[in-house]
Parts: sequence; structure tokens; C-alpha cells
Amino acid sequence: MWFFFFALGVTLFAPTTPTTKAASGGGFIFITLFGTAVWGIGQSVRNEQTAGTLEQFFLAPANRVTLIIGRWARVFLTSTLIIGYTTVVLYLLGGGAVQLLNPLLFLFSLGLYEVGLIGFGILMAGLTMRLKSYNTISNLIFFGYIILTGALFPITLIPTPFRYISMAIPFTYFIDLMRHAALDSPTILPEITEYIVALLLSISMLIVGFVAFNKIEEEARVRGSIATS
Repeated sequence: MWFFFFALGVTLFAPTTPTTKAASGGGFIFITLFGTAVWGIGQSVRNEQTAGTLEQFFLAPANRVTLIIGRWARVFLTSTLIIGYTTVVLYLLGGGAVQLLNPLLFLFSLGLYEVGLIGFGILMAGLTMRLKSYNTISNLIFFGYIILTGALFPITLIPTPFRYISMAIPFTYFIDLMRHAALDSPTILPEITEYIVALLLSISMLIVGFVAFNKIEEEARVRGSIATS
């Protein structure tokens, strides 16, 4: 619910510039969806671990990654519904401040973003079997994401030294393309190049997530540490 009041405040009281439109019309969406990976996947596995049921969860007669993605799908569906009605409310209250100029490109960019998020979430799920302070790490990652990826404002507003860090983060390009499709804002790279880069990053993140999770799980089984935090 916090993102609703945040976006509502920006929509009602911020000047109607392209930057604030990007913040109100897209920022809360990017942040909410990112939470489905950090908490919908990673935190759900962590909760199973702290409850002492993770080992039984992994012994279920189904692929473990499929089970984890199932947890993500439940959170994603809930988040999508919340985003949907919140966007409608903000559109009505903000007099059209929420824009979506190119729905097809937005959906394509969103698809790339979600594939990358699934890969990242599976990686986070694997890290729960290795990190004792998962909650602290996930919070740091979450706030770093908000600040450095342009989730709230375009990275052109970020000081130059940090902008280079932003451009090394894959999520920056997914967000930039969604903002471009919604608001026709300039892209970081030439548009076609950025779509190719985003596609490659999306697929790479999914592969890395799967490989890393399987490797971490295998090591945890050897050490007998799957059910320990």
C-alpha cells in the first residue's frame, strides 16, 4: 500500500513535467515488480528455511525451480492486480498524468524485464541457502535498485560517477525501455541497440539464475545445509 500513497502524492502535488510523470506513472510499477523477485521468490524460500520446511519443500515430486516460480506467479498476479487498480485511480485523480503511448513496446519491454526478474529471483532463492543475513542483503539490494536503476527518475538525473554504475546494472535498460515506450522519453543507447542489449541481458540473467541456483543447491546438499539458516 505504501507505493499507492507515494505515487498518489507525486501525481497530485508534483509539477507535471516528463520527469514527474515518469515517477508517478512508472516508478511504483518498477519497484513493485522488483519486489516479486526479491520477496516473492527469495523471501518465500527464506521463510520455508526459517520455518524448517525447506527440505520437505525440495523433496516434493516436482522440479524445485518450477515450485519456486509458482510462488513467484502468485505474488506476481497479486502485484499486477494492485498495479492495475492503482494505475486507474492515479489516472483519474491525476487528470491523465499516467501515460502509455506505445502499449506493444511497453509489453515487450515488460516481458524482457520479467524474464530477467525471474532469473534474478531464482539466484536470490539460491543465496538463501548460503547467506545467513539474507534479509539485510535483500533490503540493501532493493534500495540500491531504487536509487541506481532509474526506477523513480531517469538516470540522467543521477550524478555522473554513479551513472556509470547504473549503466552496468541490467535492470536499468529494462526500465529505460519501458519508460521510453510509455512516455516517449530518450533511450540511454540507440533504441534498436538498447532492445538487443536488453534481450541478451534478459536471457543471460535467466540462464545465470538457473545455473547458480542448481550449483548452490548441490553444494548445500553436500554440506547438509539446505534447511539451516
